[in-house]
Amino acid sequence: MKAHPEIKDHLFQYVQALTFQCVQTGLCGIRHHREERLASWLCLASEATNTRVLPVTHDYLSSVLGLRRAGVTETLIRFEQQGLIRKMRGVLQIDEPKLLKEKACCCYKLVSAAYASSSVPTLWEEQAS
Repeated sequence: MKAHPEIKDHLFQYVQALTFQCVQTGLCGIRHHREERLASWLCLASEATNTRVLPVTHDYLSSVLGLRRAGVTETLIRFEQQGLIRKMRGVLQIDEPKLLKEKACCCYKLVSAAYASSSVPTLWEEQAS
């Protein structure tokens, strides 16, 4: 760390963004509806992994978001009918990231901005440039 202080700075910024995400996720669970929360989580997960294909199950999403599995399934079916995603066994593919972002609650933009300020590039930022 002493030899490369820029690494320390990046790690500190990342930890700040991660802490902010944890706090914001708790608030999101209280204030926002299931559809908004799920859209936000999918967008953030896609950015974090730099892919539009997410290896997640309905059960995992219900656990992470604190929602009933049936509610997650209903919401994913609506997203698929709207052409936002495609569901496959154990995998979700995001087909329309811009439209999915529009469905997301304000927490998505706040958390995404926190990570952007920590200089962690995302797939969607790389594709825009």
